[in-house]
Amino acid sequence: MSDALPLTMLNAPSVARIPSASSMPPFAVRQAPITQTLPKIPAPQPSQIIPKSTPERMRVARERIRAAAEAGQRIRSYEVALDLDLSEFHFARQFRAAFGRSPHVFYDEVRAQKARELLADGMSEGDVARRIGFRRPAELRALLSKR
Repeated sequence: MSDALPLTMLNAPSVARIPSASSMPPFAVRQAPITQTLPKIPAPQPSQIIPKSTPERMRVARERIRAAAEAGQRIRSYEVALDLDLSEFHFARQFRAAFGRSPHVFYDEVRAQKARELLADGMSEGDVARRIGFRRPAELRALLSKR
């Protein structure tokens, strides 16, 4: 006997049989009908207006880096570059041309300046290190010896 279906099975209309709740095994998971709609995603907030001229963009970048350094936050040059709609490398070249040093060096200089101010106010090395974004006082000492 062959494995082929009899002709009566091929010509018969196929009816999808939906199992009733009583015929489903007890471990089968029932899916509830989708009646809820997805939550609405809020529209993106209008971002800051990107300055058109390069000197204005570099001033915005410098202030953003300065604010992050003084607050003890890490900031990457590619983040600033993306905000200004520039590539990371073009941003670094433009920043160096405008201010005479790379964004990273500027960031370190602002951190070192803030650390010296806090040390002069009488804070301990460990507290100053944590305040400007380091985990250990040794990292602060290395920064101060470099800058």
